[in-house]
Amino acid sequence: MGVNEVKSAVNQATNEARKKHNRPASRSYFRVNRGYVERQITSETEDGKARKKWVPFITELRVEAVTRNADGQAWGRLLTVVDRDGREHAYPMPSALLANDCSELRATLMGLGLEPAPGADQRKWKDWLRDYILSAEPAERARCVDRVGWHGSCFVLPDETIGESDTTERVILQSESRVDHSFGVAGSLDGWKADVASRAVGNSRLMLFLSAAFASPLISITGDEGGGIHLRGGSSLGKSTALVLAGSVWGGGAPQGYVRNWRTTDNGLEAVAGLHNATLLCLDELSQVEPRAAAAGAYMLANGQGKSRAGREGQARRAQEWRLLFGSTGEIGLADKIREGGGQIAAGMEVRVIDLRADAGTGLGLFEDLHGAPDAATFAQEIKAAANSQYGHPAREFLRILSDDLQDVKENLEKLRRSFVGAALTGPADGQVRRVADRFGLVAAAGELATNVGITGWPPGEAVEAALTCFHDWLTERGGTGSSEVASARQRLAEALENYGASRFQKWHVNADRAVITPRWGFVKVQDEYGEPLPEYEFFLTTTAIREILAGLDFRAICAALVDQGVIVSQGPKEEANKVHYVPNGGVRVRLYQLDAAKLGGVRSTGARDGG
Repeated sequence: MGVNEVKSAVNQATNEARKKHNRPASRSYFRVNRGYVERQITSETEDGKARKKWVPFITELRVEAVTRNADGQAWGRLLTVVDRDGREHAYPMPSALLANDCSELRATLMGLGLEPAPGADQRKWKDWLRDYILSAEPAERARCVDRVGWHGSCFVLPDETIGESDTTERVILQSESRVDHSFGVAGSLDGWKADVASRAVGNSRLMLFLSAAFASPLISITGDEGGGIHLRGGSSLGKSTALVLAGSVWGGGAPQGYVRNWRTTDNGLEAVAGLHNATLLCLDELSQVEPRAAAAGAYMLANGQGKSRAGREGQARRAQEWRLLFGSTGEIGLADKIREGGGQIAAGMEVRVIDLRADAGTGLGLFEDLHGAPDAATFAQEIKAAANSQYGHPAREFLRILSDDLQDVKENLEKLRRSFVGAALTGPADGQVRRVADRFGLVAAAGELATNVGITGWPPGEAVEAALTCFHDWLTERGGTGSSEVASARQRLAEALENYGASRFQKWHVNADRAVITPRWGFVKVQDEYGEPLPEYEFFLTTTAIREILAGLDFRAICAALVDQGVIVSQGPKEEANKVHYVPNGGVRVRLYQLDAAKLGGVRSTGARDGG
């Protein structure tokens, strides 16, 4: 007899035993009748005889199953509330809510549409509700779990379980409080493919984020660490559009849609992460949080574990755990956000949270192909409108396909990933670069897998091509496949010029505005000695400024490497990193480091201080 046959026999025997030992029918003094739950009461007639009658006390509420987890704990009931419109609402209720006065339980049920029956006694109906739930003996048993995600070969969402359970029992999500979630559905899969997914074709950042949405349930299968992709760049580039688009794979319909904000408490972010286990979490506007909170939140999300807490009696409670991918946006990168608070990002986090320039370099912000829209703003509005009316179906269909044969999915993923890494890296590379390439490979493979099974409607190879484009852009900004410290230095300098080129660099030429700039990082040449505009601005950093930007790195070694790469323009016959320059605007001599912004990559527009 096989394992499945044994399980089936055991479950059948267990169910028969339960039926045999159920409470006697005489205890069933509640019934559901004509849209109400009624209680049988006994009253005395005028002639002294006992009379039994049924009294309605609440609107229709059914006890469908008894629930408990795999360890025989977290007992509860699966309830169904029928509201005034005849709609049914399932609610997995922990039995702990029946303790004390049950006010929290009543509030939850009434929020789903439960009401006292007309004329019901205000005290009795509350007591009878509790007695009704406790006395019910449904034949069905259900397995409860406390988080969204894979549980064996089935995937549990707040409102649906996809795939076959490892037992004959259905598996449902049950928590101490009712889960308010955004895993809604609207439209259809065909509508989503036509109106949403099709617009990502030819747009590398959009394609990458959509592929990441399909990759999120795969990391539990492959054993990958959690992490994220952060889109960095100025406002009005279309960063939030990528989040809305990716979120449409999983849901929408909540007041804020599927996308969440970075601005929340640690406890709030932990609860959100727990709810998004094995799914995509979308976080907008990193700039809204304090640096320390951003650092703590990013580490917590990537590491997959919340805080340890004590229970009411001081006992240790199990910390929440999750494994997920998150998409993030912000005007600056995570590393710079952490440095705002005086911290430094760990090298491991730079691998797990990939910092990618939002600007695709075509003059259209995030986009490369507007699909016939007159401008980028209109295109972004069209995408958001479509994603807010077509959502939720792609993930559910993808999960149904995955759950049919998880082992086959895993093997196909590994082949696709190896192929991607081979195409992305053709020579020696630092270990961190290979890890990032592998993460891009997972995302690309997920996009291709979703395409192969008919979810996206994309041409084959489109997801791989988009991921390769984004990886090469990341690699260019990093400064190649070499040391991570040199790459970090290049990125810091590039972001310094992008973010502060207009406020911390004084014009070099003599006719420029001489207003004092505080803090002043250096000078910028915007015209030659004859007054003609330079095709590329020339930046000169003071020693104090460049040391501040490169704080925490081996300064001398980094400068030497940047001179070799041409990022720092060598000075004099000895090819030194700096020299004393005469600055016409102010008539001073100062030791400066000259940067070649073009060698940094990603510095689109300096917008240096106007004047003169």
